[in-house]
Amino acid sequence: MFILLVDILILGLSLYLLIRIFIEMRGTVLKKLKYPKVQCARCGSCCRIPFVPVTHKDLERLVKATGKPAGRIVRFCTFSEMEFDPESGLWISFKSGRRAMILRRKNGRCIFQTPKRACAEYEARPQTCRTFPYDVSFEDEKSGVVDEIALNTVLACKAEKCPKIDLEMLVANVRKENKEDKEYHKLVWAWNESGEKGGTADFLKHIGF
Repeated sequence: MFILLVDILILGLSLYLLIRIFIEMRGTVLKKLKYPKVQCARCGSCCRIPFVPVTHKDLERLVKATGKPAGRIVRFCTFSEMEFDPESGLWISFKSGRRAMILRRKNGRCIFQTPKRACAEYEARPQTCRTFPYDVSFEDEKSGVVDEIALNTVLACKAEKCPKIDLEMLVANVRKENKEDKEYHKLVWAWNESGEKGGTADFLKHIGF
């Protein structure tokens, strides 16, 4: 019995050391990576040019922050409006065709962009807004080790160079974005597979609104 307890303690200590080594290695990988260091120049392009797809979690945060109903925050665009991978998990099947849930726009810009080109709901902004203009890739999903950090090429961002960025925060936001994307895509898949092709209000109910 005593020997068994000792073996368990040794195994537990070994696992702890392995986890610590992994965490330290991950930090080392982040520090050694070469990546562009930029900050927002308030040009407003990212709030005007691209449509912004959102997840159920993004919408949940915005509804809580604004007090507005979900239907006043998002709309559902067609593939012709937003060219995106047709196999992506964000395309929802309705009777009228496939649609993607995006932030509403007004006068050619995001409804939350202020006249000074800032975000009126900055603290509750979608995850994709938090990680833009960076594009972070990982070696594989299990390890979570960062492989490359580059600038997103979806538009010509006018971000300004800066001495440093909060790299840990950026990577944490990307991981959160990836996790929430997967959760949302599962909800979309369940809707598409159900055969119940209701309207947009029905879909919003399906995802919790």
